[in-house]
Amino acid sequence: MITIAPSSADDATGPAGTRGRIAALACRWMRSGARCLAALGLGLAVGLAAVPGDVAAQSRGPIVQPGDTPSGGGFHPLSPLFRLFGVERDDRRSRMREQQPREQVQPRREPVKPVIVEVPKDADARIVLVVGDGLADELAEGLEAAYAEVPSVRVDRLLFRDEGLATEFGPEIGDRMRAAVQGRRVGVVVMLLGKNDIRELAVRSLGLAGEPAEFGTEAWTAGYAGRVDRVLSAARAQRTPVIWVGLPPPKGQTRRANFNLVTSLIKARVEAANAIYVDVWDVFLSEEGGYTSFGPDVEGRRRRLRSGDGIGFTWPGKRKLAFFADRAIARVLGSSGAYAFEGVEDDPNFVVLTGRTGSPETELAGAEDARNAPVVDTPQYRLIVQGAVLPPTEGRVDDFRRPGS
Repeated sequence: MITIAPSSADDATGPAGTRGRIAALACRWMRSGARCLAALGLGLAVGLAAVPGDVAAQSRGPIVQPGDTPSGGGFHPLSPLFRLFGVERDDRRSRMREQQPREQVQPRREPVKPVIVEVPKDADARIVLVVGDGLADELAEGLEAAYAEVPSVRVDRLLFRDEGLATEFGPEIGDRMRAAVQGRRVGVVVMLLGKNDIRELAVRSLGLAGEPAEFGTEAWTAGYAGRVDRVLSAARAQRTPVIWVGLPPPKGQTRRANFNLVTSLIKARVEAANAIYVDVWDVFLSEEGGYTSFGPDVEGRRRRLRSGDGIGFTWPGKRKLAFFADRAIARVLGSSGAYAFEGVEDDPNFVVLTGRTGSPETELAGAEDARNAPVVDTPQYRLIVQGAVLPPTEGRVDDFRRPGS
């Protein structure tokens, strides 16, 4: 243990000099930082005992100040010691720490519709006429992107956004479509209707007297089937192929059941008329058969496909809807389709991934070539054709003769 006794010199210099020398001696004796801190505390205790009352009263302020406490926001454990030994410290600067801005995690954004630049279309380009409601408009957007670089195909629209076959405007849809086809080079009509048909069918639409037919009743089914047949007859009168795309499954069990009723009725009438029906119901369902907003896009990446209302589509969903529609369009337009390739038969159940799947040649190599005929009376002829055993040759693996025989 070290005992430090004040000398006459210490008394001459005052308490401040005594405290400084006490701390210096203690720090030189204790090498580590922790022991130096303990020595400073020891010097503080000895110095406080040696400070007369009048000197302490004349000091610049209290040893412990409000800013030294943790609640002050700038607490430093050595602040009392710094102040006791005359070390000035900018408390405000120690309290104000520069706060680095945190990196904000941006929510994952689904890709928006890109800028579609179409190549100039040919003067005799065939027209894909998309007819229908708001969903048909979204289908047309996807088809425009699919045929953007195909000069021989152009996409046109005939839209009735808030109408359907069950509305009072329903009987006019077939007539409007017939007028749009006349005098134009329409290669195929693509229909997508039914979103606005979850309603009662007016009596005037049925041509009957009495109350309106409620949705889902036998009278409604008969009247709605007649509307579908009328549209198909209008296209057949113009000798225009019709591709009818079914409704996608919406969000909500009740609404999904209603949509399923409408699209099932349309499918039955379209197939009865020998037209092409594109079923996309299961394409946009989850693996468990329920509604889902997400799924693989045309490139196989998981994307959000459906819009917030549970009926429409995002841009990846529009492209996927157009993909399945174009597979059917390729059956009508042949190699002009966006996904059709030369040398591949247009089969809706066959998805082309890499273009041509085989060689265009129809004859096997070497067919009817007499130069490859075997030569008679040669060892090869006797071995391969006649099956004769060749005479053994010394040193060959098939020479089983005993040496010297």
